[in-house]
Amino acid sequence: MHLEGMEVSHMKFGEGKVMELREQYITILFPQGEKKFLYPNSFKKFLTLKDKNVQTEMDNMLKHIMLEEETRRAEEISEQERMEEIQNMKIRPDSQAAFGFVENDKERVFSSWSVYAGSYQSGGSKGKPKLPVRLKLNSACLLTECPKGIAEKRRRIIGAFMLQDNFESSACRDGMIQSHEKYRIYLGDKETLFYWDYFSEGTEISKWGNVELKYFSNVTMQKILQDMQKAILDEERKKEAEEFYEYFCLINRLQPIGQ
Repeated sequence: MHLEGMEVSHMKFGEGKVMELREQYITILFPQGEKKFLYPNSFKKFLTLKDKNVQTEMDNMLKHIMLEEETRRAEEISEQERMEEIQNMKIRPDSQAAFGFVENDKERVFSSWSVYAGSYQSGGSKGKPKLPVRLKLNSACLLTECPKGIAEKRRRIIGAFMLQDNFESSACRDGMIQSHEKYRIYLGDKETLFYWDYFSEGTEISKWGNVELKYFSNVTMQKILQDMQKAILDEERKKEAEEFYEYFCLINRLQPIGQ
């Protein structure tokens, strides 16, 4: 807003003229000399512009600033409450989930950053979406694939994400699990980690089977996330993976490996 040369009035100093507006300060010349004020806060109480149209513009700007401040404070309070909820909730030691892309489509998963929990294979609920009952706010979803013609022992880890902040497994009736909007990782073709390296311990590789989802331990997920950081080749995604790892350790109350 261009204010230099504008006439203003002050509750104490009377009428004056704007001489300079620089960053957070405005300089006004009054009959008794120049005075500096915080800008734009001083227009909330002490200063009024003589030009009514410009004053209206100032009022609108101040309303916008106040709304932004209120929104920021509300977000800070919400984040504090969310972290308190996470820190106080009961943590299952096996609340992580690996997905085998049996019923999921890779392109759709990475375009929407959501994954299907799969269908019940038997019983009265056969064919219906499976409820991901173990998944909580501390859970990460590990994405894996083993294309046709590739040995199961070569099943690759291709990505991971944390659950969205308001996730509730009991409300996930359609089986669609939505990701957190920040904590997401994908691995490129040259960034190779093999899923069974974290489970086989030298024994014969198990078959994945027809299920979409397999649960596993929080400690194993921690190790995978640490190795994903090392596997990623470009610095921007590596930084994102580091933040993902730190967040995962925080909400799972795990000491970062090596610290």
